[in-house]
Amino acid sequence: MSDTEAQREKLASYRDPELVARYDERWRGLRGPGRDRRKQRAILRALATLPAVRSVLDVPCGTGRFSAFLPSLGLQYIGADASLAMLAEARRKHPSARFAALDLSRLPLADRSVDLVVCIRLMHLVRDPELRAAFLREMARVARVGVIVDFRQRASLRAWLGHARHALGLRAKAPGALSHAQIRAELEAAGLEVTAIVPVRRPAWIGDKVVFAARTKPAPHAAR
Repeated sequence: MSDTEAQREKLASYRDPELVARYDERWRGLRGPGRDRRKQRAILRALATLPAVRSVLDVPCGTGRFSAFLPSLGLQYIGADASLAMLAEARRKHPSARFAALDLSRLPLADRSVDLVVCIRLMHLVRDPELRAAFLREMARVARVGVIVDFRQRASLRAWLGHARHALGLRAKAPGALSHAQIRAELEAAGLEVTAIVPVRRPAWIGDKVVFAARTKPAPHAAR
């Protein structure tokens, strides 16, 4: 099985109703609300660098983790996911929100059809750079203003410990964490210009998650 096929199989596992039924457990308990607040604060700081945003595509929206938070900012919201099981749970929890079944690698949307694309808790699962590039190109294509996307950063204690455990044979794979330079290069190659790099935890080296904000570059013909 190729890396791309393995990645697609991993992502397809989120269509399993049994997995979806357990998915929200990670956001419950004592730590769950704190994790949500940290990610929301990072999104707000990233959003402050992208002007005139009125509409947002949240993809993948999962079971609706941000389906109340993003509309609360006054944004016209659409949540999208390739998993019908995830969408069913999101609709149950947020009946007034708009949702759609969409594949991020082939979005059936016109160019510049939404102001902002928010993509949280996906890229750390995607180890294949070609698949990441396909996702980022689609985000850049449909976003008029820009994107907000999180990654797993290499320069963190958690990533270092993961690599150490892998080297000792205590972990099957090393963490799929990227350097800031790698992330910036992938965003630039997709037609995006970075406007903010926001660590989710403080100090930044403790946590492995980082949120990038990037504005959509003008199309070549528009720049002339």
